[in-house]
Amino acid sequence: MKKKLAIAVSCIVLLTVAVVFAYRAMPAGTVAAEDHEKVSAKAAKSLQDKMDAIKKAEADPGRAPAASRVEVSEVELESYMLYNLKKDIPAQMDSFDVQLEPGTVGAQTQLTFASDATGNPIVDAVVSGTHDLFVKGSLQGSQGRGKFDLLEVRIDGIPVPKVLIQSLFDKYVKPKYPDADLKEPFDLPWGIEDLTLQQGKAIVSY
Repeated sequence: MKKKLAIAVSCIVLLTVAVVFAYRAMPAGTVAAEDHEKVSAKAAKSLQDKMDAIKKAEADPGRAPAASRVEVSEVELESYMLYNLKKDIPAQMDSFDVQLEPGTVGAQTQLTFASDATGNPIVDAVVSGTHDLFVKGSLQGSQGRGKFDLLEVRIDGIPVPKVLIQSLFDKYVKPKYPDADLKEPFDLPWGIEDLTLQQGKAIVSY
C-alpha cells in the first residue's frame, strides 16, 4: 500500500513537470540556436529570448507563416526548467535532464519532497525524501497543431501503469492546466507552425 501511494503522489508531480515542459518550455523564436555546453542562467535566458522573439513575430500581421526557423538545445530546455520554471514544481528539483531524440522527448528529474510537502501527514510520511522520476513521450507538431503521446513513466525505476497515470492526470493536473489532455492534439502556441524533434535538439518553424 505504501509503495502504491508513493508512486501515485510522485506521479502527480511528474505529470506536472511533463505538462509544464510540453506546453511552456518547448517553443522558441530566434534565427539560430546558441551552443551551450552546460546548464546555466545564460542558457535559460537564451531560450527566454527566443520565446520573446517568437511572441513578437506573432504580433506582426504581415508576416508569412513559417517564415523563420530556430533550433532549441537540450541544455537550453534544462536550464529554462531549472532557472525559470523551478517555482512551478511542488517539490525541490535537484536535477532535470532532457533527452531529445527523433520524434520523442524524455525528462529525467530528481525531486526532493519536504516532510510537509502535501499537508497530509500520512502521504507526507510516505513520499518525503528524494525520488527519481522519468517521463517519455512522442511529440510532434505540424500546421499549427501539436500532439503529445505518453509512452513511459517510471518512479524510482518502477513503471507506472497508464491507467493510473490518466486517473491522476484527470484528478490533479487537469484542474491546474484545463487545456492539457494526454490524448487530444493541441494548438501550438504563439503562431508556431511546425515542431520537429531530432537527436539532441528541437527545430521550430514559426
